[in-house]
Amino acid sequence: MLEALLAAAAILAAGWAAHATLLYRQLHTERRDPVSGLIDRRTWDRRAEQLLRRGKATALAFIDLDDFKPVNDGFGHRAGDAVLRAIGARLAGHLDGWGIATRSGGDEFPVIARVGDSESELAAFAAGLRDLISQPVPWPGGPLTVSASIGICRIGDLEHPTLSAATEAADFAMLAAKGGRGRRGRTATVRDRQEAGAPE
Repeated sequence: MLEALLAAAAILAAGWAAHATLLYRQLHTERRDPVSGLIDRRTWDRRAEQLLRRGKATALAFIDLDDFKPVNDGFGHRAGDAVLRAIGARLAGHLDGWGIATRSGGDEFPVIARVGDSESELAAFAAGLRDLISQPVPWPGGPLTVSASIGICRIGDLEHPTLSAATEAADFAMLAAKGGRGRRGRTATVRDRQEAGAPE
């Protein structure tokens, strides 16, 4: 009788363990963007807020891919997903320990990180991101290549250093980079926009 009860308890415990493992995997999956593999936007927002509160973030970059539509149109959406997946993996590896990235919308990637405050350090940060993104992605009939327009907000330049303010400022700077002089694959900072007389 005792052996039967112990066996039943063991089966029940194994069932609960399997159920808990499944729930953990589901929760883990829910916290990830299914295409890029990066943490999802909600998780990124929470962690980015924590970095700002602790003073561990000095810059927010907003990346928008250029030439992504031709990849989808010319090679199909599976190829586009392969590009997003490759960029997600590259960003995660590059930022490990000093920044986090997510995918926002189709081909936009917000990044928050701790980098130096000087213009040269911000430029090097942006150049590193552009180099990662511009690396070709192997694909039948490819390779697949895209570039990026990047807007950067230096957190210390904000009157109110909130995540929403930094994201909005970096997004506007990205639009300036994308539209500036009819060129793409550029970088603009919030300070660039201020010096050019752009409205706040």
